[in-house]
Amino acid sequence: MKRGKEKNNNIIIVFMFAIMILSAISDNLRGVFIPSFKNDFFVKDTHMGMMIVVGSIGYIVFAYLGGMLCETMGHKKVLSVGMVLMTLSLVTLYSSPNFIVLLIGMVLLNAGWALIGLAINTVIPLIAVSFQAVIMNLIHFSYGVGATITQRSAGLLLFKGIEWRTMYLCISILFFIVLIAFIPVKIPSMEKAKEDKKIDYKSIFKNKLLYFYMIFLGLYVAAEIGTGNWFVNYMKETFAYNENQGTFYTTLFFGTFTIGRLLGGFVVEKIGTIKTVFISSVLAFLFYTSGILIGQKGLILVGFSGLFFSIIFPTVILSTNEVFRKNTTYIIGILTTASSAISMGINFIIGWLNDLIGASNAYYTIPISLFFSVFFMFLIYRNITKQEEIVE
Repeated sequence: MKRGKEKNNNIIIVFMFAIMILSAISDNLRGVFIPSFKNDFFVKDTHMGMMIVVGSIGYIVFAYLGGMLCETMGHKKVLSVGMVLMTLSLVTLYSSPNFIVLLIGMVLLNAGWALIGLAINTVIPLIAVSFQAVIMNLIHFSYGVGATITQRSAGLLLFKGIEWRTMYLCISILFFIVLIAFIPVKIPSMEKAKEDKKIDYKSIFKNKLLYFYMIFLGLYVAAEIGTGNWFVNYMKETFAYNENQGTFYTTLFFGTFTIGRLLGGFVVEKIGTIKTVFISSVLAFLFYTSGILIGQKGLILVGFSGLFFSIIFPTVILSTNEVFRKNTTYIIGILTTASSAISMGINFIIGWLNDLIGASNAYYTIPISLFFSVFFMFLIYRNITKQEEIVE
């Protein structure tokens, strides 16, 4: 009985890795394809910003609904619905005859990714394994693997003459195969958590740290997603790089990002959550900004900045359990929604500025976002340090 349960858990974990890698590939193709979208649909960067905004709305809505759906439908059904949406979205993108249908495909893709991400992140604690933290880190690492593979291979395939539609079709077929294979897999059901106290809305929204966290995380996520969405376009418009040349640097970014995700947990244990995030934020800002200011020869620094980006998001989410003692799940929901909304707005602004002042100047929005994220992390670090001194 015990051996059968362990075998089932191992099967679940294998599927989590496969689904996360495919999701990462699907999610990160968009940034590489932006120049192709503009050419094929005769649209401008402002339209690309609109595409990112519309997709983000889909993510925000379904990320909010996902938690309730996991409780009522169960993780397996939510995960399956997420894969169905991803498959449908990729087929829609493959067959899109115009920009409107492309937008619909992006909404479906983000909706599917929201459900998949939420289900995977919350199903791991239900699996009776003694190394849950390791599994969680490795699953996030697998997202980085998928993103890294995508940046280089998609750019190379475009350069070789393979159409972006063909790539979307191939990924949709892989998703469909995984979905069919996933049907007989059994996933433990979630027991509803019993909270001793109701959510203290007044106390939560009076806490200034909540707003510092919201703004910090929003600015950071905007910089990370902005790099995936706009970096190739920036290099093409500024240095006349083709997709193959540009994706070398995005691959470096996501490659170092992936390595950081794999090893970052050991650093956090040594230094502490908030201190690690503060140091990583400063280094990410310095590397990224220096690279952009130097110009073409500095792009390598932007690529290496991914190492410092990597630790930030999972460590910030982890730190909420230390900083906010009550209603942590609700607070994480607020932070996720707020960060997605802020990122959505900033990425739309980048697209609008690309048309207004040029891609080269508009791209400085990302270093500026990183600068202010460092400022708000400093405020968080200072306030938490003061609280710790008072307790001592």
